[in-house]
Amino acid sequence: MGIRSRIFFIVFVLLTISIAITYVVAERDLNNTFKEQTLNELEKKANLLAISVGSLTRFDDINAADLFANELGSATNSRVTFIKNDGQVIGDSELDFDEISIIDNHRNRSEVIDALKNGAGWSSRYSSTLNQDLLYFAIQDNEDVYPNIIRISVPITYIDNITDTLGLSVLLLFVVVFIVSAIASGVSANYLYSNIQELANVASNISKGKTISDDIDALPTQRDDEFGTVARSISQLSEDLKNQIKIIAKQRDQFGLVLDDLGEGIIVTNKKGKVVFTNEQASVILNTENLFDRNIKEFDIPALNYLFKRVKSKKRADIEFEIEINRRTTKWVLGSMNQSKTTGQFILVLHDITQLRQLNSMRRDFISNLSHELRTPVSVIRANSETLLDGALEDKKEAKIFSKAILHNAERLTSMVSDLIDLSRIDYGDLKLNIVEVNLDNFIKSFIDSMKSVMKKKDIYIEYQPRHKKNIMADVQALERVMNNLIDNAFKYSPKGSVIAISTITNNNHIKINVADQGSGISEIDQEYIFDRFYRTASARASENKGSGLGLAIVKNLINSLNGEVGVSNRPEGGSIFWFTLPIYKK
Repeated sequence: MGIRSRIFFIVFVLLTISIAITYVVAERDLNNTFKEQTLNELEKKANLLAISVGSLTRFDDINAADLFANELGSATNSRVTFIKNDGQVIGDSELDFDEISIIDNHRNRSEVIDALKNGAGWSSRYSSTLNQDLLYFAIQDNEDVYPNIIRISVPITYIDNITDTLGLSVLLLFVVVFIVSAIASGVSANYLYSNIQELANVASNISKGKTISDDIDALPTQRDDEFGTVARSISQLSEDLKNQIKIIAKQRDQFGLVLDDLGEGIIVTNKKGKVVFTNEQASVILNTENLFDRNIKEFDIPALNYLFKRVKSKKRADIEFEIEINRRTTKWVLGSMNQSKTTGQFILVLHDITQLRQLNSMRRDFISNLSHELRTPVSVIRANSETLLDGALEDKKEAKIFSKAILHNAERLTSMVSDLIDLSRIDYGDLKLNIVEVNLDNFIKSFIDSMKSVMKKKDIYIEYQPRHKKNIMADVQALERVMNNLIDNAFKYSPKGSVIAISTITNNNHIKINVADQGSGISEIDQEYIFDRFYRTASARASENKGSGLGLAIVKNLINSLNGEVGVSNRPEGGSIFWFTLPIYKK
């Protein structure tokens, strides 16, 4: 909107508001004044009618009363109505004799009520009988004991006619206001345009990155008015901007050279995920060209999409993901993203960790092979123990004690080896997950049913509190393994007669599953390491409950493989809450 339009708009709006307010006040005052004058006239006529009529009891029948009402209505140029004190209409100058007999009872008319109570009354309303707005004035007749009502009324359409005339005057005044506003805006705009145009041209050139010396020198910097102040400010701004551009360009070139020489890839995005800066190494690591000015979702890398969503709430997040270069070559990348506190932009640092993954792979292979080799001696120990328990030794009492110990340790080693192998498969990516849509409600109910015998044996009850509606994306076997480990831990550390509560709740794009027990809880220090391999709390090591310390590590790795999160907290009333999240199924 230009200056001329703005001035016209301001002047026109101000004058219009003033005229509108004046019109509203004038219309209100005119209506009130004419209504008061009309009521005064009606009151005078009503008094004369009361003198002329005397008492309505003088009429022998309705026909006589109606004829007299017609005469008075014609004489006063108004509607005259005779109403008995019980509300019956016995005469009306605007109605025929046949219509009077079927007209409504007027006992509930406000002017009639006031007249019976105070001697006189008035009202203004729409008459359904005559289909027009009327102003009514009612007065008592000269009957002393049970007075009747004489009512006179006139249409108030003439007040509307006066208002319409006033509205026409206001409309003409609006035309005048429009013309005045147009002239005022034209004169003011021409005066300002000649002074501002030159400043606007220079400012426009500066905004486009142009700093022409002739334009700067031509600015009216010597003037002492407001235009001179603006001109001097533009001139100084141009010089400062020129110097800052030079400094920024130099720093940008230096910064770009440093980032290009780094071994890590750098990607900077805005809040919507659009890439605003990147270096060459990022394209090399991601094996993708033309990253700049693209959205991070367009890279077709699910891990980066997950990392971007997570960092919005966590402010900082890390993830390792795999990029397939070709059928035989795979590249592993560690992505670290955080949000800048000053600009709000997201900074993604990419590390090529393919070589580290290969070294880790060798370590995991060693553990896997070692665990596999341990199965043979463990099986022998177990077999010998079973033989001893069958009575192979002469001293049965002592043999049975040693046999039980051997069998117990063999079972622990078997469980440990199994867990190590599972962890190795998860880390190495050998565990293939069949992620499908899962009805979480049906799954948990079925799982609880399968635990009924254990609940009866342990004297511990499992309670289910669902607060979700949608399905999840998960691998059924992996989910069952997670629930088995968590419930098994809850059974180990819950007292008899207690309740294990399984609850669910929808959390953004995930469903959170909580497993709460009534045990002794876990200290904050232990909570930081509880999901590490072989880690067991001091209380767990001191208790009779035996374990390898690998169950929760398996839970964490499985949940992470299912694109979820896992954690633990203490209940205020005592006990622990182990929770994990799984993504909601989207069609």
